Amino acid sequence: MKKKLFLVLIILLALAGLGIYIVLNYSYSRGVRTGKLVKLSKKGFLITTYEGTLDLGSGDQLTWQFSIHDKDLGNELIVHSGRRVKLTYIEHIFKLFYDTKYNVTDWEFVDSTGSRDANFCRFVNVIKTNPGLVNQVRDHVIAKDPRLLQIIRSCK
Repeated sequence: MKKKLFLVLIILLALAGLGIYIVLNYSYSRGVRTGKLVKLSKKGFLITTYEGTLDLGSGDQLTWQFSIHDKDLGNELIVHSGRRVKLTYIEHIFKLFYDTKYNVTDWEFVDSTGSRDANFCRFVNVIKTNPGLVNQVRDHVIAKDPRLLQIIRSCK
């Protein structure tokens, strides 16, 4: 009798473990959303995640809440708050440990032709064609505004 009860308990635990594995690792849908990165914050104690908000248009009705489960991706994206980005995500069936069921897996800048950011990056790319000028500008930027160097390096 004890062996049967023990076997049933093992089978139930294995099925529960398999169910949790499927819920955490398989996506319900995949997609891309583009907008202005309004908020991104690190949350959690044991299971840390990045929780963010993307402004898809104007007003509170057009915002999208998302999570980032990858620490490196979150650290990379957190410095770009206020910029227009394209986020690639997967949607899970349930949200177990996170605030949302949308997990961002990749991102890139959106090049708005004529925007101030796009023109700045165009200017940086012109400067990059002259190695001597690059060294002069880099030394001057480091001396005056080191944080600007991160923005310059994000231009492609």
